[in-house]
Amino acid sequence: MNRHLTRLLTLGAVFAMTVSGVPALNAAPLAAAAGDSKASGCPVLQHPVDKTLSPLVIITESPIPGPKKLREQPTPEQASCAERLREAGKKAIEKKKLVEGIWRYLTAIKVAPAQSEVTYQELANALDRGAYVQPALAAYFKAWKAIEADYDRPDAKLDGVAVLSLAEVRDSIVRLGGQVPVPISDVGRTVIADSTRHLREQYFNTDPLLLPSTPEPAPSP
Repeated sequence: MNRHLTRLLTLGAVFAMTVSGVPALNAAPLAAAAGDSKASGCPVLQHPVDKTLSPLVIITESPIPGPKKLREQPTPEQASCAERLREAGKKAIEKKKLVEGIWRYLTAIKVAPAQSEVTYQELANALDRGAYVQPALAAYFKAWKAIEADYDRPDAKLDGVAVLSLAEVRDSIVRLGGQVPVPISDVGRTVIADSTRHLREQYFNTDPLLLPSTPEPAPSP
């Protein structure tokens, strides 16, 4: 799936519901997902999880994919596998199987690095809903860094979807009592400089992938 479209779908879901009231995905149980993983091309769903690991450490020590991997679109099989892993991770967190759930999400990032920012946001939202504050904060920080890493390059074009996604991450970090990272990209600096309400007014137009429109100068008398 196109990275901009994936971001837009996630952003739309965030706008449409509060963190505390997001309904559960209508996903198949984890066991069913594992059972048909070979047929679906996602054998990693069968891999065991080391449940002695610390949920917070797993997230904080997970590396952000490099710039090349962040821009390399996944194959349909990789995208499908990553989606199944995210669904399995969300289901596990809802069942309070925290380590397993986090591990599934982070495995989804390894399978489809270009979807890292969306995967980290979904992980953060799932942990946030479960009131796992510190792991949720760590995941929001990773989402921030993944978005900025994707735009920290000279040829990066500022787009509304990235700005609004990062603004939602910023607001979640602040709400949970965290300190927003120092921005390193134009997207981050844009978000830091204004409120989410103003950013929505400026960027959420008929085509959020476009830059905000600027009024035509008035003709000279």
